[in-house]
Amino acid sequence: MKRHIGQQMALASAVFCALLALPVSGLVVWLIMTRGLADTWTPSALAGVAFLLCCAGVFYVMSRPQPPLPPSDTQED
Repeated sequence: MKRHIGQQMALASAVFCALLALPVSGLVVWLIMTRGLADTWTPSALAGVAFLLCCAGVFYVMSRPQPPLPPSDTQED
């Protein structure tokens, strides 16, 4: 099954979101090490990672090609 242009764009967006989550994850680790969990920046960065990973998941599901529909059983005269 082939992906259409919209599905290809969704797949590219999923890859982009997943790759963008990597440096934000590094930022979270750095914030935890330097400022701790009590600082307001750390939970915000964690929310950013969760958001980007959820977006990547949704975009990936949208990019999956759909199987063709079965033939219709109705007879049209």
